[in-house]
Amino acid sequence: MNLCIKEYKYEYKDEVNKLISDDDFVRNDVINCLNRWPQYGSIVIVASEVVGVGIFTEASKKTSMTFYVKPAKRKKGIGTALLKHLEDTMRNVGVEEIVCDFRVSDVEKTFLYKNGYNYWFTSNFMTYNGSKLAVDNDEIINYEDKYYHECQKIFSESFHKMRLSVGLDSTLSLPSEEERNQYKENAENIFLLRKNDEIVAAVRLEANEIDSLAVGVEHQHKGYGKALLSYAVNRLLDKGYTTVALWVVEGNSARFLYEKVGFIKEREHEFVVKGIK
Repeated sequence: MNLCIKEYKYEYKDEVNKLISDDDFVRNDVINCLNRWPQYGSIVIVASEVVGVGIFTEASKKTSMTFYVKPAKRKKGIGTALLKHLEDTMRNVGVEEIVCDFRVSDVEKTFLYKNGYNYWFTSNFMTYNGSKLAVDNDEIINYEDKYYHECQKIFSESFHKMRLSVGLDSTLSLPSEEERNQYKENAENIFLLRKNDEIVAAVRLEANEIDSLAVGVEHQHKGYGKALLSYAVNRLLDKGYTTVALWVVEGNSARFLYEKVGFIKEREHEFVVKGIK
């Protein structure tokens, strides 16, 4: 088999769109990643046909990766060749640990485990397709740089507590100038709930997705999470999105809140990791 792996170019976008015809979720994910990080994309060509695509998201120590092979071309070594190519490329740019996820399936699990990936956690992809939600009369403001340390503390402590509650290893993340700059750049998509001049909850949005929602550990179970969640849903609906999405780790009690306001589980994904240092 005459297999060729090439660097992704924009001219292949239509072919990649046509390639992933059996799963809209995967197609949208791959295309969005290619639009954002085209320099880290690769395609597989066999007999002038694009039969596979792969991409990783950043040249950092820990990065995420996704790849896809045309169903009719699987079990022919194409996936193995593409995976090795992606891992070599990541290793060359300084990546030390890879995160990958897939819709729970014995086939994908067997393939990735055979190639050295290990189970990390399971997460549920949920969507909301309803109308605007009622929001409690709380003070919700846009993020500003002066709130960085309060905001960072809320996200760090809240997610640390959640990870420990579901049995995952966890350490508190520390403030950094890199993260602070990222918050600045994304300020228009970060919202804070303030009570008595104190920031008690924070939410980050990305496209139609609620990327992360956190309530300060000392302020949980007071309705702040529901208020900010409802506000975030309404913001996205006001932007013209008809579907609002989010991920929730299996075992995270926040899932009950999401279901209560109308989110429905669409997919269950397993996340795996592999060190390549």
